[in-house]
Amino acid sequence: MEEGAIWFMSRVGLLLGMALLISALDKTTSSSSICSRSLSPLSGFESDFVMVQHQLRGVFHIINSCSFSIYGFDMIAGSPNVFWWGAPGADLANLTLGFPVADRPLDRHFRNETLNIHLLDSVSWDQFRVLAVWDRSTFSDFGHVILPSTDNLFSSAPAPSPADDRATKDNSGLRKRFHHNQPTMFDNCISLSPNFRLRWTLNHVEDEEGGGTIDIGLEATVSSQYYMAFGWANHSMSLGSFDRLMLNADVAVTGFTEEGTPFADDYFITKYSECLLNKEGSFQGVCPDAIYESTDPIGSVNNTRLIYGHHRDGVSLIRYQRPLVSSDTKFDIPVDPLDNATVIWALGLIRPPDSLRPYYLPQNHGGKELVNFGYLALNVSKVVDDCTGPLEAKDKEDQDLIVADVKSPLIVTSGPSMNYPNLPSPSKVLYINKKEAPLLRVERGVPVKFSVQAGHDVALYITSDQVGGNSSSARNTSEIVYAGGPTIQGVPASPKELVWSPDRNTPDQVYYQSFYGKKMGWKIEVVDGGLSDMYNNSVVLDDQQ
Repeated sequence: MEEGAIWFMSRVGLLLGMALLISALDKTTSSSSICSRSLSPLSGFESDFVMVQHQLRGVFHIINSCSFSIYGFDMIAGSPNVFWWGAPGADLANLTLGFPVADRPLDRHFRNETLNIHLLDSVSWDQFRVLAVWDRSTFSDFGHVILPSTDNLFSSAPAPSPADDRATKDNSGLRKRFHHNQPTMFDNCISLSPNFRLRWTLNHVEDEEGGGTIDIGLEATVSSQYYMAFGWANHSMSLGSFDRLMLNADVAVTGFTEEGTPFADDYFITKYSECLLNKEGSFQGVCPDAIYESTDPIGSVNNTRLIYGHHRDGVSLIRYQRPLVSSDTKFDIPVDPLDNATVIWALGLIRPPDSLRPYYLPQNHGGKELVNFGYLALNVSKVVDDCTGPLEAKDKEDQDLIVADVKSPLIVTSGPSMNYPNLPSPSKVLYINKKEAPLLRVERGVPVKFSVQAGHDVALYITSDQVGGNSSSARNTSEIVYAGGPTIQGVPASPKELVWSPDRNTPDQVYYQSFYGKKMGWKIEVVDGGLSDMYNNSVVLDDQQ
């Protein structure tokens, strides 16, 4: 009897356990099926991410009321405090009001990955208008998508899902892909060298000349003083040396002006040299098309049209558009989208215009083949993407560098935010010696003198907090203030002086910020000076050291 009772009780326990397990599974399945069947008005919405920093790229797609996907996702890792973030708007004030919307971690590099992400149980799409990748510790927006209002959703059909074939065909038989809506996104990408990439989108739409256009993106881990050049070799030139292929080549030379404005111009190469005026009064070398045709209206033979450009995280990106078949038959080479054509490329320093030569002069690229220059056969109609992950520069600092001089005060003013390094930024930021939010380098033991003329609403202080502006909040209770404060405010007519002497206890990196406003300043790099600078007193040891 005892054995029978034991057997009976064990069977009852087993059945009860199975019943509980089935019930739990039913609840999970039911919850999942409800979520999958519950389509939001936003279901099917698709958009590119706006790249703000950390080389973030990707296509965002809303699956249903509680999940979304991202494909082609690239991002350079940030701090451990990076979140999927919902906010009412994409500006600094609105993003700081946001909240986490998913618990999927974003604390690593992402390289052309596909992600499927569920919203938190307490979050729904109608609670926010912007989905961002947000670093809570630095108030940094890496990239974001602006969701449409439901009123605008019914004027067009939903976008296809990531599971669908992303490529379709137009009337010419060429493959076309999802129409990207951000200038940082392209259909195709190949690596020309470890630090230089070619991106392109073929716009095979009939235009007035019957040819169509192609958008080209040149992307490299170079400083803004470098040019990026790319173009088509003359059809009569067979593959050979790079120098030979350059002759009579049609290239675009792209880069940034001294003010940081992107440019893309049409050049034609008649000689392997810098553009110079010869004894006969003709130009030779790597010259703008317009120089050869000085009698034509300005820009009439410049068939390269700038679309977009930025220099972020130490990476330059220029997007421009050119016709496949140009009206300029003298200096432009027609591009057959179905042909394997020879193209050439190069990187190098560029000389800015002057009074004698009012155009940018690419200097000799130098360096190694397939690193600083090269050539290849390219068929632009083929769909290709061999760019795995974002380009990452060794030096990501894009700002101007100012080295403090004990003899000259640093003039601190305020002005409009044009190229602030840690977006989003307020409309007004700090300038030092007329440079917007520069990297400031100081030496331990050497006094730094600031002349503060930024206005009475901007008080300068030196802090351990990258965001600053902690006058009225306890956001960062561990903040250390090294100098300055609410009284260090002035105007040009009546500047306020602040003298700060970093010492051996000052960390290698601190920040100059406004006491009242967040994210107005930037980094201070603190370096070691001589021992006599770093220490106030010294004694001679027994060994005379």
